[in-house]
Amino acid sequence: MVNEENALMLGMSDQNVLSDVFPAIANMPELQDYAWKKQRFHAGETLFMPGNSCHRFMLLGNGSTRVELQNAQSRSMLLYRIEPGQLCIHSLINLINDEDYSFIATADCDGWFCWADKQQFHAWMETSSPFHHWILNNIGARFKQVVDRFAQHAFLPVDARLASLLIEKMGADQTITIKQAELASELGTAREIVSRHLSRWQKLDILETQRGVIKINNIEALVDIAV
Repeated sequence: MVNEENALMLGMSDQNVLSDVFPAIANMPELQDYAWKKQRFHAGETLFMPGNSCHRFMLLGNGSTRVELQNAQSRSMLLYRIEPGQLCIHSLINLINDEDYSFIATADCDGWFCWADKQQFHAWMETSSPFHHWILNNIGARFKQVVDRFAQHAFLPVDARLASLLIEKMGADQTITIKQAELASELGTAREIVSRHLSRWQKLDILETQRGVIKINNIEALVDIAV
């Protein structure tokens, strides 16, 4: 868990990075001039989990995190990812409604975020019209992404979604470095189901699976499954 005691003041170079990834800040001097605190995190580190108090407004300057719904059996479903320049809808709604976290956020890689406390967030919401509109627009845009994701889960079969995900993540060398459990989490299904589809496609020479790596041999066949 990220420790607030390790927070630093945001330096000028990081402030420039923040302005680049969040261009809307340029129109809000109250955010540009604010003394942000900076927090580093490492790959695999938990940023928040169910029951934690949501008391910080965070801006991701570098890195990537995933927000997941997790049941009592520790089975996870990816809700969305947060990249630099994006806000976390779950955090925003919790800040507005004064509620604790219900989901879990985990760092995909090393990075940093800066933050202001909840009281400052509410002050900006009450006194800054540009900030207020920026927050509401972000909530609306992210909410649409989450709804679209659930629509895919409801109407597209797992094999089509898996094929589409592999195509999306495939590199120029036609390989994907990812664990089957991570694929299952992104698709909101069981690892055994993902393994079953991958094994079937391997027998058809559509792909090859190794430990943590998938090599695509027949992109056309994978596209046919995806559509």
